[in-house]
Amino acid sequence: MTYICIGLIIIYFMLAALFFSLRRSISSTRKQMEEIEEHPERNRQLKALASNYEMELLLAKINEIYQARQQERITYQRRETQIRREIENISHDLRTPLASIIGYVDLIEDSQTKDAERKEFLKIIKMRARVLQGFIHDFYELSRMEADEYPFVLDVVHVQSILSEVAVTYYNEFEKKCIQVAVELEEKPGFIIADKIQLNRILNNLVQNALKYSQRQFTIKQFIRNGKCIIQFFNDRGQMKEDQLKFIFDRFYTGDLSRNNKSTGLGLTISKLLVERMNGSIGARIDGDFFVIELSWKAQ
Repeated sequence: MTYICIGLIIIYFMLAALFFSLRRSISSTRKQMEEIEEHPERNRQLKALASNYEMELLLAKINEIYQARQQERITYQRRETQIRREIENISHDLRTPLASIIGYVDLIEDSQTKDAERKEFLKIIKMRARVLQGFIHDFYELSRMEADEYPFVLDVVHVQSILSEVAVTYYNEFEKKCIQVAVELEEKPGFIIADKIQLNRILNNLVQNALKYSQRQFTIKQFIRNGKCIIQFFNDRGQMKEDQLKFIFDRFYTGDLSRNNKSTGLGLTISKLLVERMNGSIGARIDGDFFVIELSWKAQ
């Protein structure tokens, strides 16, 4: 009987020690969780007060949940910052031509303005309105593409043919700016699977971008390499720096801090989305004195 009592007392103290150890661990865990909730930016993790396999497993699982929530919080904050910046850029892009239009309307209404001046102001208003229309169109198109609401009709496209058409379309504009244009196309016909209308839009976007920034020379190259159809656009590097390349295809990036070049910075973003939707790839690099944009598709 004595041994039974001693055994029960030992078991009691063992259970009591286990209970108090567990209670202490739970209390410590609760305090740690309160600190984490109060200061989530510190990215702390729960630590077991004593070595207990099951408790360590439990805390490891809770830490996984905290880590996932922390990542979601960081992603949300980054997206929120990006949205604010994009709203600011959109507001600026819309406000600038609108302010100009209102200013010239006021001048037209001024009784001291001459008829010849009114006609000139109307031309400027029309030009600014078209710029504004272009901005709104770009915003709308980007929204449709990101929502997967853009129709694509993929077919076999003759690359040299569409490149030649685009080059001829803008030749006179390059000539007016005294920019030397070269078009180097592979002799063997090249074909890719793409939506011809959207491919034409991509190429137009890239040529317009080159027309905006080229100073002396612009070159289009097309060739087949390792089963890939490659299209390259070369224009003057200008003030472009290596560290700017990672932002080239970002939304609203113009490479112009003043944002006064009548560009939303959406042209290259839209081009990238269109290329990738048609299973192609697009990239940018600096090659000596030239800024190069390269497109690539599987050759047919």
